Amino acid sequence: MLTLSIYLFLAVQIFESDKVAYVFDSSSNVSGAMASQVKAQLNSLLNESKPVFQDFLTNGDFTSQTSVFFASGSSLESVVAFRFNTETKKYEKKAFAEKTARTTEGILLGLEKMMQGIFTEVEAQGRTVKVPYQDDRLFIFEKVKGEKEEQGTIFMVIARLPEVAEMFRAQSSQRLYLVSRDGLILFGPEGTVGSQMQRIFPLRILENANNKVAQGAETVKDASGTELLVSYSRAGFGDLMVVSSVDKKKALGAVEILIRKSLIFFGILIAVTAIISLLASSSLTGALTLLFDATKKVAEGDFNIRVNVKSTDEVGTLADNFNLMAAEVSRLLDATAQKARMESELQTAKTVQETLFPETTAKIGPLSIAGYYEPASECGGDWWHYCQVGRKIFLWIGDATGHGAPAALITSAAKSASTIIERLNVNPAQALELLNRSIYDVSKGRIMMTFFLASFDPDTGEFTYANASHEAPFLIKKSENALKKKDLIPLNEVNNPRLGQGRDTKYKQTSVTLDPEDMVFFYTDGIPDIQNGVKMTWGEREFLKAIISTNKDYPSAQDSVDRLAQMIQDYRQGEVLIDDVTFFVVKNDPRV
Repeated sequence: MLTLSIYLFLAVQIFESDKVAYVFDSSSNVSGAMASQVKAQLNSLLNESKPVFQDFLTNGDFTSQTSVFFASGSSLESVVAFRFNTETKKYEKKAFAEKTARTTEGILLGLEKMMQGIFTEVEAQGRTVKVPYQDDRLFIFEKVKGEKEEQGTIFMVIARLPEVAEMFRAQSSQRLYLVSRDGLILFGPEGTVGSQMQRIFPLRILENANNKVAQGAETVKDASGTELLVSYSRAGFGDLMVVSSVDKKKALGAVEILIRKSLIFFGILIAVTAIISLLASSSLTGALTLLFDATKKVAEGDFNIRVNVKSTDEVGTLADNFNLMAAEVSRLLDATAQKARMESELQTAKTVQETLFPETTAKIGPLSIAGYYEPASECGGDWWHYCQVGRKIFLWIGDATGHGAPAALITSAAKSASTIIERLNVNPAQALELLNRSIYDVSKGRIMMTFFLASFDPDTGEFTYANASHEAPFLIKKSENALKKKDLIPLNEVNNPRLGQGRDTKYKQTSVTLDPEDMVFFYTDGIPDIQNGVKMTWGEREFLKAIISTNKDYPSAQDSVDRLAQMIQDYRQGEVLIDDVTFFVVKNDPRV
């Protein structure tokens, strides 16, 4: 009995240690991924700023070349140049360029008291990052030395990073912080930006400024005494690092389940042993010896042991029950450990994927946009997006093979690639070629993705699209008559291979005209496949009827989406989805 108790205690301790290690590994992966994304974003901003730096270093001021740069749709808000005054021994503002007039002077006035301290930091490190106004504006201070300069020029670059700030604000089981060397929180959950990290919970790496460890983890307690599992990763940009914290008690919920089940088994085993002792007799010595030996094996951790007793009396029944019990405990232990790992992995993937999707409603120029997304499992393989590049509005929708974590990783790769593609001056066909290479390099042809990408020019009404084997959206032309099936125009003039099928695939595109009040309905193939409570599939015919019914009066984009979503829920009657459901509606509303 003592041996079994010791084994139970050690098993729980080992499982808890394994779970903690797994959580540290998962959170380290998340913080590392976020650190890489932050580094890529900030390096991209500096690369974007280089022409502006060179303009000033060459001409001693910002010329019309910089004005053209800001007018071209740059993500930068302003750039300020400071040079060292040998008489006052201080850096002084020499010139600035800005996207919006009369904003930079006010910013400089608000930062006046802290600027010399920042310059001292830049002199020592060459670069530093600040968020002085606790919003999504990031201030990058970079020292650049020209060919004929002794002291060099310090440039202050101001840019808005709403997507990065939102990723750190997002509510999830993991809390993420972007922290500078002095412990100041630049981006983080609501209410933490501008605070000192050490006031929320102590972090040993911040106590030693000379610590150069790139990635690590530790267990700490916050101000309320809650024990946290904390991991951190340096971003490789200035002195920034990404810190991730997880409530240890919540992370170890699976351990409590294991303890309860183990105690139940322990109690059952004690009861069985007591019954066997009471019923013991000389005629049952052999069978009881076998059972005794078997319980010793179980106490040693061998749950695969079986008792070979052929009698049909109580001892034989006891032996059979023992065999069933050992098998069930072995299965439960394996299933509990596997479930705990899977739940943690899926939760991590879900947390990351939630940041990939845009707001469900938007108004960009004349286009009203409304969308709906529901995954079939914790993570989905569908993805939709919209953005504005220059004057044109781009509309994206794709469906990776299957659903779940593997498909979600492909959508994550598509989102990451789209962030880069949006900065390029490309048409839908060229964009699909770049996106295809990214998907192929990630999946190596094992997971593919259908995709439909369109751009709308509000000046001409031209709607240009390219299709990679995705379900063709329907163009709904505004008419004085009630909407009928023949009025649904499928945009299927071009069709190309799926993304990820071949690395060097070329894609074709075509164009139609989107007149005022016209609508376009985008969707994935999960909608016709939905089932009701008796496993009857909705089907293409009923799906088309639903599109006509919900758009017969040419409603707003939001009303169209709400109506179809309600029809889907009414048909499902709470039935589980067999595939992800994604659709969105775009309406040309120039008067709204």
